[in-house]
Amino acid sequence: MKRQMFMCCFVTIFTAACSGVNFSEWRFPYMYPVQQGNYINQQQLTQLHVGMTKEQVTFVIGHPVSQFMFNSNQWQYIYQDYKNDKLINSYIINLNFDAAQKLIQVESAGQVKLK
Repeated sequence: MKRQMFMCCFVTIFTAACSGVNFSEWRFPYMYPVQQGNYINQQQLTQLHVGMTKEQVTFVIGHPVSQFMFNSNQWQYIYQDYKNDKLINSYIINLNFDAAQKLIQVESAGQVKLK
């Protein structure tokens, strides 16, 4: 009986060790990686240039997450990537338009990853 119990424990531990699961990152219950906002890669960001219309910007990188209530000529794109409740990547891209609805400035905070 002891031998069977020992073999059962040994097989269980051996199987868990060979599974490739990193137990330092494993949590119960399992938490799915969450991406929030607009995912914009470096290639899309380089396609933006001064003088583009709002429609052209929307075609390249999509609609903004938020527009300022008092300034419809400023669009903000926000992206956050979480894994196990830890923030892995975050950036904010602000686009400013003039009265003629043309892009005049692109500002970014955080690092946009290459895809």
